[in-house]
Amino acid sequence: MAGLLSESEIYVYSKRFLRNHGWKLVGGEPPGGSDGLPRVEAKHPDKDEKGSRGSKKVDILAYKGGKLLLLELKSRFDEGDVVKLDELVGELRWRRALHDACLERNAFQRAGVADGDLPHRVLSGAALVKGIGIAHHHEVPEDYVRLTLHAHDDIDVWIGSKCRLDYAMFNRDS
Repeated sequence: MAGLLSESEIYVYSKRFLRNHGWKLVGGEPPGGSDGLPRVEAKHPDKDEKGSRGSKKVDILAYKGGKLLLLELKSRFDEGDVVKLDELVGELRWRRALHDACLERNAFQRAGVADGDLPHRVLSGAALVKGIGIAHHHEVPEDYVRLTLHAHDDIDVWIGSKCRLDYAMFNRDS
């Protein structure tokens, strides 16, 4: 798999792709640095002390049409990203930590998201969508969306049969 995009390139190209398709960027964790997006860090629910150990950060959080996409980005597939996203979305204690982190960072307001019910739907899990952005084809679970990034302007979208999104969410005019 020579010539794969770097994680930094995948991050930049994914942000551009999402913005171009009407998504509002809510938060991000760029590889090796920072950018203008709030860093949303879900603190470990069983930990009281300060620090990031045990916390979960998602590479990109993006909002559109009542859905909050949690997108993990890698050059090569990492099963650990699936485990992390499954825990964040599947466990109330982690959804609560994500909810609190978004509110703490004022992430929804900073992104211009005017959806008063979104915090409740984050807590319930109804708004959350799991996604993987990767530089090559790899199978992901049926409740995921996958962005396959070949180049800055060559991105394929696959949506699993159990995913809470449809392809219209990636139309430029929706």
